Amino acid sequence: MDNLLRIPKTDAPEIELTTEKQLLQAKAREVELLAQASRTLNASLEFGELLGGLLKIVKSAMRAEAVLVSVMDETGTRLVFERALGADDKELRGTALSKGAGVMGVVWDKRQPLVINDPKARGEIAINLEKKLGLKVQALVAIPLMRRGTVRGVLEIVNRKIEEPFNDDDVSLLVPLGEHVAVAVANARLRAEANRRRLEYSLLAEVSADVGKSLTRDEALDRILKNLKKVVDFDAAAIFLIDRKTDSITSVLHTGYPRTATERIHVKMDEGLVGVVAKTKTSIIVPDVRNHPNYHNIRARTRSELVAPMLLRGNVLGLFNLESDRLDAYSENDLRLLEAFASEAAVAIERAQLYEERRVKLEIEEELRIARTVQEFFSPRKSLISGSFRMAGANFPSLEVSGDYYDFFPSMNRLIAFAIADVAGKGVPASLLMASFRAILRTMGPYTATARQIAVRANQILLETVRPGDFVTAFIGVLDPDTGEVSYCNAGHNAPIVMAPDGSYRLLEVGGPVLGILKDATWSEGRFRLTDEVLACYTDGATEARNAAEEEYGEERFIQSVRANLSLMPYRLCTALYAGVRQFTGSAKHFDDTTYLAIRRVDRGAPAAD
Repeated sequence: MDNLLRIPKTDAPEIELTTEKQLLQAKAREVELLAQASRTLNASLEFGELLGGLLKIVKSAMRAEAVLVSVMDETGTRLVFERALGADDKELRGTALSKGAGVMGVVWDKRQPLVINDPKARGEIAINLEKKLGLKVQALVAIPLMRRGTVRGVLEIVNRKIEEPFNDDDVSLLVPLGEHVAVAVANARLRAEANRRRLEYSLLAEVSADVGKSLTRDEALDRILKNLKKVVDFDAAAIFLIDRKTDSITSVLHTGYPRTATERIHVKMDEGLVGVVAKTKTSIIVPDVRNHPNYHNIRARTRSELVAPMLLRGNVLGLFNLESDRLDAYSENDLRLLEAFASEAAVAIERAQLYEERRVKLEIEEELRIARTVQEFFSPRKSLISGSFRMAGANFPSLEVSGDYYDFFPSMNRLIAFAIADVAGKGVPASLLMASFRAILRTMGPYTATARQIAVRANQILLETVRPGDFVTAFIGVLDPDTGEVSYCNAGHNAPIVMAPDGSYRLLEVGGPVLGILKDATWSEGRFRLTDEVLACYTDGATEARNAAEEEYGEERFIQSVRANLSLMPYRLCTALYAGVRQFTGSAKHFDDTTYLAIRRVDRGAPAAD
């Protein structure tokens, strides 16, 4: 055994076995050990079971206190501690060993067996791993597990249970065993790797199929995380999404953390390892989180961590975070897998969001369709002729259902009441409030002779029926078609314009506050006679519309538009006013409803239709 590194036991002479009986006993022992090992190696076992079986055989044959084994990882560049029989090894499994340091590191480096029979004479060889396992080393023997001239691992036997040192015979017994073990470990690794790859492909295919299903975001992520657990072990995991509005990162799903299931983990963009990955868009493996400056301690037992971004078209949607109680638990292969699952998760998130948006859109469209049908049923005629006066209105909603309102209806003594209003909000809620306001006016109209009376009574009813915060701005008028006399009340609405043929005008501002808010409010009433003038009423959508440069249409442009189209009949005037707004705004989106109402006296020979 010329290649044996030996540190002899102090004051203990070597015992030479010279008798034929002793040689036969040693040979029989070697044959029995190799036979047991062969049965274990040839059994169809997974990697962990294989190592466990071999350690039991070696521990029994060597009558040892403990047996340790380390193996090369899948990259073939790192020797990691794999298993110990006879010591508590849970905390140290997966720990990387340094070449040339410690017993296993020396055997790896020298590629030769090592025997130590006296810890005091071990020289520079440290026994750190053994101490961490709780072993008090009295003697040990370690051999390299060689295959094709390459170290595939190290097998170490610590302390005999009998008062007998390790010797050349032990090494001679272990070396051929080590060759068989190296081959078996390599084959088991190949089988395990093949099985793992099949499982990976199967799970990724399953995840990809799930992405195509109509799952909610949280359902999809939960299934992805459960499948990931089958191929990458973790003690805690979290899936984070990035909120760009608040510049924060929040978990939508997590497990293994000391929090209740309903809580969320909130992290700032510049905080923790997830913050680093979110900014750099690059995955990270941390073998020992205690040595990383960016580690954010949420879970005390965590020793190593793996974080990967969920990327979609170059943007980080969120992050996958895995944590282990073991040091150096994650490899490059684990990182590759996590990135693959994170990529599928990013697609799942986008599809789930699109599905949810589409579902909500369809629900809204159905609600709007129903509300629009109701609103159209209650909409007034576009024009009305009473005596020598003609009045008309037009509504241009920004959404499918408008919150604006115009109407004209009978009042007392052959008078004609008219109104234009803008209710709070838009869409379905606004349309329902508008329908309620219309019903109020139409119910009171035949029994009321002045605009102020209609406004006061409408306010009382709205206070009893609408939700807090809902209100109505309205301009209410009552026209005597025989004389042209008009009484009006402006309840917080845009002031209508009365424009003369020469382009001069006045604003109708007399009234009071909006309707539906104040119980004890008072309203005033204005009066004027409409002769050859035109009354043009409008809602704020007509003046607050903006173009692409964010320039507002404004009241001055509205007045100029009325002046330019003053000769038109009421309905054509309304449509011309809206056309002027659309020409100004161009392709810019309208965010508010726009409604007009116009009244003028016409000659008896004028056409009956507008």
